[in-house]
Amino acid sequence: MIRWAEPLYLWFLLVVPVGLVLMVLRGLNRRRALSRAIDPELAERLTPSLSAGLSTLKGLLLLGALAFLLLAAARPKWGEKLQMYQGRGIDVVIALDGSKSMLAEDVKPSRLVRARTELASFIDGLAGNAIGVVAFAGDAYLMCPLTTDADAAKLFLDIIGPDMMPVPGTDFGRAIDVSLSILNPKEANYKALVLVTDGEDLGKNTAQAIQRAAEQNVRIFPVAFATAEGSPIPDYDAQGSLKEYKKNREGQVVMSRMNERELIVMAQATGGRFLRVEGFSGDRLLAELDRIRKKELGGGQFTDYVERYQLFLIIALVLFAAGLGLSNRRGAWIQVKSQRPKARSQDEEGGVQNEAA
Repeated sequence: MIRWAEPLYLWFLLVVPVGLVLMVLRGLNRRRALSRAIDPELAERLTPSLSAGLSTLKGLLLLGALAFLLLAAARPKWGEKLQMYQGRGIDVVIALDGSKSMLAEDVKPSRLVRARTELASFIDGLAGNAIGVVAFAGDAYLMCPLTTDADAAKLFLDIIGPDMMPVPGTDFGRAIDVSLSILNPKEANYKALVLVTDGEDLGKNTAQAIQRAAEQNVRIFPVAFATAEGSPIPDYDAQGSLKEYKKNREGQVVMSRMNERELIVMAQATGGRFLRVEGFSGDRLLAELDRIRKKELGGGQFTDYVERYQLFLIIALVLFAAGLGLSNRRGAWIQVKSQRPKARSQDEEGGVQNEAA
């Protein structure tokens, strides 16, 4: 089974069939225009060396090169490889908000989908650290205890959503407490909580939970996947079609907005840092976590997949070189720049005339 480290690039493969259609239409239009301008037999005499088949092959080679280049950029992986690790790292718990407000679309394609995508890339960079996953809404649930298997942690992220949250709402306090339950309270450092949410807290015990995190030296890094302008909360039916937007008791559409003040206070109280979705990147968050003092994680092993992008990259380069070098003229497979004959000097022309006389 092929795994893709950067699956976003696979969407760009749609350019290839579009380019193929445009190439065919361009060839047909050129033929029609030429047939309208001059007689077909005369056109054949005027361009005897041009080959439509070689021109088509040239275009196909370049399109194939583009396709394999995009496949290489998506970083395909297959073939299991047993990896040994022994080093230093920290314990990182990722708490992901799975409430209905995370379905809002002020962050495209939605808050929840964008958060999952960004966190998957972030977890790839956490190799060598211990990762735990917590899902929360009105209550919080441990999805994955601390593990060094990054792929396992990402699998649990993919299933977090409103459908699996029996208690509606958003309670930061419960999310923090459940996250603290899998961290060693006796350690003075080495611990971080990445709280990913849209910033709307309906809980009543958040302040006390933040205090407990600070006492246990757990740094909280809130990441807000929402905007200050906000967005209505969609309600979907069983088929995934939009029924309506959530309304309050007065029948007005509810706007879900980011409340960054509480998230900033949370970060400041624990020595963490608040991050917004605008300009967010996994590398930036990794740089923040890298400042935390690390501990010895001990030895162990985990299964990883071998990256095979090199094969696709080589094929892309070969096809690209072949497409650029291929001639579109009959009898000449390699494209060679035509050279204009050198002009004869006056002495040479005079010598030729004397010989002729």
